[in-house]
Amino acid sequence: MEKRPKPIFLILGLVFSLLAGIVIGRALRYKNPTVLANFTNLPEQKNFNLIQPDELDVTPLPLQETLPDEVFLIVPELTEEPDWMKFGGLDLLNGKVSFDFETTCDGGEKVVVPPVKIVSWHLDVFEDGEFGIGKNVAVAWEHLGYEGLWIHSGWDFWSEQSPATDLQYFIETDELNEVQQLERIESRLNECLLGNQVSLEQQGKTFGGEVAAAVRVPATGVKELSKHTMDLVPYLAQTYPQSGFAELEENALLIFFCGRAALDERTDPEAGYWTQTRYVIAIEPLK
Repeated sequence: MEKRPKPIFLILGLVFSLLAGIVIGRALRYKNPTVLANFTNLPEQKNFNLIQPDELDVTPLPLQETLPDEVFLIVPELTEEPDWMKFGGLDLLNGKVSFDFETTCDGGEKVVVPPVKIVSWHLDVFEDGEFGIGKNVAVAWEHLGYEGLWIHSGWDFWSEQSPATDLQYFIETDELNEVQQLERIESRLNECLLGNQVSLEQQGKTFGGEVAAAVRVPATGVKELSKHTMDLVPYLAQTYPQSGFAELEENALLIFFCGRAALDERTDPEAGYWTQTRYVIAIEPLK
């Protein structure tokens, strides 16, 4: 006896067929979607045909009417590099420089500072070893239009002589290289060096100068002196009025180095043997 299909299977078959039709219809709908047409911020796509050049529309775009005829780039004005560490015709940073001091003492003895390499001051110049004792190096600085050179004097641990040692010995010691009393030391500075000529030599080029001012700052004044790096000349002119710094011209070159205490002078127990005092010698170009 043949069985008849149950109505439930026919109903399920119809439902699944209907669902399949809906899925296929939606798939065909998104084959060429029109949903992008609803966004007005997207430009409408256009088809362009090739035309001849004489058919081109040469009417300027509206935006071009608001543009200037020429476009200029704003470039900051370049300024020249500061003209510093120049002494007469010498560029002191462009090669080693030596100093030859003429004196009126000891039979007109000449005192020489051997060629030194001059480096510009920077934050670590006194700590990184570049300006160590015994090295032929000088540190350059500028203040109120005056150029200055810090030069080491004395001897290092390995008995290496610093560049300004001979100049220091000429001022402080006698013919036996023994340190003298304060009065004699100051007289050597003022009577033997002040007013005399100095020759600076760099790469075979020589330029003449004159010692226009000189001062010896004692141990008791070194601490205060260190506070006046950037107003050194006015400070020396006020504190040591007989030193010549009050009349110093701005084209002068200053040499700054350390010294020892005199035999009859109070010393600073916190300072070293070679760093008890300070000498500042100012050189002006010969006129």
